[in-house]
Amino acid sequence: MQVLPPSLQSLGTQISAASSVAVFSHMRPDGDAYGSALGLGLTLRHLGVKVTIYNQDGLLDMYRFLPGSALIEKTPRLAPLHDLIVSLDTSTEERLGSNFLAWEKKVDINLDHHISNTLYGKINHINPDVPATASLVIDLIQTCQWPLHADAASCLFVGLSTDTGSFRYRGTTAATFRQAADLSTAGADTAELSRLCYQSMSPQRFALLRLAYESLKTECNHTLAYYTLTPEMFTQTGAKPEDTEGIVETSLSVNSIEAGALFEIKSDGSLKVSLRSKGKINMSQIASSFGGGGHPGAAGINFPSGAAGHKESVLAEIRAALKKLPS
Repeated sequence: MQVLPPSLQSLGTQISAASSVAVFSHMRPDGDAYGSALGLGLTLRHLGVKVTIYNQDGLLDMYRFLPGSALIEKTPRLAPLHDLIVSLDTSTEERLGSNFLAWEKKVDINLDHHISNTLYGKINHINPDVPATASLVIDLIQTCQWPLHADAASCLFVGLSTDTGSFRYRGTTAATFRQAADLSTAGADTAELSRLCYQSMSPQRFALLRLAYESLKTECNHTLAYYTLTPEMFTQTGAKPEDTEGIVETSLSVNSIEAGALFEIKSDGSLKVSLRSKGKINMSQIASSFGGGGHPGAAGINFPSGAAGHKESVLAEIRAALKKLPS
């Protein structure tokens, strides 16, 4: 699927002409959600546009190093006045959060790279051929010939780096590396930003990682690996929900593993599932069968209840997919 507006140029003209813009990204934000939102927001501010950056969860501690991060506000329950609402990196309107839904307003521009995007905006620019929404924002900035300042470039680099697994995932292309080079030229300190992304975890997050490793199970002749996190693990370590970020990727570290999963059981019985694949299994298809979505190599599902049963159902689908692979 590829749904594009008339042109990036016309899209940029509409955004920059607005006197006030609200920029959103998804709940449980990651580096691309924050990086693309701040990259666009800071660029527009340099152009003189009044911008407010919202997220249902506000700013998570692990991303406070991002330039301009103090600009991120928790989405208020009552809708402020804005000329234009832009959502980034968010596949469904529901993932913008309950506070935004209470506004009862339509997203004007929906910019995303998830193939599972439900096209909820008035204008939908969806391109799953790029590895990160930050890449779309970079294309927008360059097409419109807007100045790219070091602060925005730094945020966009974090978005690009984290959603490509530090440029390791299959969707990373020559164009991705060219964009990273452009961000470096614009002033992004790629070495320092990478250190802050990948070598600065809190002791609590490190303790949670240790318990996750203890929960690791492998199946299907060592082609499937999965972790299970329980509420007790968070209580024991003092870790926060955002401290799970990156754990599921480690499930693919063993050379025989083709599919990995992280099952995060919540105290209310709900379940968050993160799925990863090296390429032979399409995790987006599995996630979509349960109402989730994402990319072939990285997808997710949220179940509001029935954690134990849903965990087994997802595992059964992964096992079935692995059995179909040639020996």
